[in-house]
Amino acid sequence: AARAELGADGADAGWRRYGYALDPGLLSVEGLRDGVPRVDASELSREEFWRQWEIPRRPVVLTGLGRDWPAHRRWTLSKLAKRAGSLKFKIGTDDDGYAVRLKFKHFAEYVKDKHQAALDDSPVYVFDPLDRPWLQHLLRDYKVPELFAEDLFQHAGQARRPPYKWLVFGPARSGTGIHIDPLGTSAWNALLNGRKRWVLFPPSVPLHALQVRPPGVDREGVSWFKHVYPRTRRADWPYAPPIDLVQVPGETVFVPAGWSHAVLNLELSVAVTHNFCSSVNFERVWRHARKSRPKMAVKWHAVLKNVRPDLWAQADEMSSGDGSEDISSCSSTSTSSTSTSSGESEELSPKRCKVGAGGDRGQDTLSLHSPFKLISGAGGASLAEIHIPKK
Repeated sequence: AARAELGADGADAGWRRYGYALDPGLLSVEGLRDGVPRVDASELSREEFWRQWEIPRRPVVLTGLGRDWPAHRRWTLSKLAKRAGSLKFKIGTDDDGYAVRLKFKHFAEYVKDKHQAALDDSPVYVFDPLDRPWLQHLLRDYKVPELFAEDLFQHAGQARRPPYKWLVFGPARSGTGIHIDPLGTSAWNALLNGRKRWVLFPPSVPLHALQVRPPGVDREGVSWFKHVYPRTRRADWPYAPPIDLVQVPGETVFVPAGWSHAVLNLELSVAVTHNFCSSVNFERVWRHARKSRPKMAVKWHAVLKNVRPDLWAQADEMSSGDGSEDISSCSSTSTSSTSTSSGESEELSPKRCKVGAGGDRGQDTLSLHSPFKLISGAGGASLAEIHIPKK
């Protein structure tokens, strides 16, 4: 069974026990204050994106990305049912943690049936990695935006790198519960059709405080919005309040590393999402990878020595000695920390790396023949040194 509810008495008892489909308030966004800024991506250079959003780890909605993607017209329920109807997509996991897959044509039938997805508390939805051989043809339907072009995990090798790109397709009330993206990665999520409601919390809010559920309440995303979200809006909530967002087609959400978030589909929605490791979040990702994926980390480290000796040296220093997370060339402007899903400490402010002399104060500088970009902030302070991938 994809979820434990299926073990309940009656064919549909477990799926509809809470009657969420009868609660119109769950999908209402009336009075919701959208708190995430929107920026036209065409007016934002890669360096500006790094400085304003990725380095300080600030979420943002980027507009105008992927306007010409064929996925906008090809990734509809009916067209995918014809184009990939016999292919199996992951729709969940069973009670033992194994993937449950369903042919897309059957998923489409489930979604369209007014007696199935329309009535289920938390309908199943497709969330499947796009790196599977039988899904490669879908990769031609979109292109990774230039703002997210740097892909350091590619140096770990395709066989060892963790899954990082997904097709996400689900009806109203489907979604994901509160979580932090794995391995210290950041993410982008481009919505092609539908509407999604997001709730985000900064790293200062401990994940465990957001995962506390009333007795008898499951882990489904819709249940989190129903039972836990209201608690984060109360006056006695001891942490930072949630940041709300309603995403519409053509918008791409940037989720910085370490931010807790939950997502609820307000209607039938399809999106493509990637997790990524860049020069900005490499230190954080390396700490996680070294602990949770040590074999991959060894391979990754060896390749970085040739392609990115700067990061190889940084990783080597982090992995040596007493295991301290401090790096001699970097310091943090804040001593604040919080717990992530793995329980590790994460800085709340951007790294300030000692990368040497730059050019004019407060300006981005690129040394002659160098593949690196020095990102500077107000007053000329060096914020980070970013690798510029070759086109």
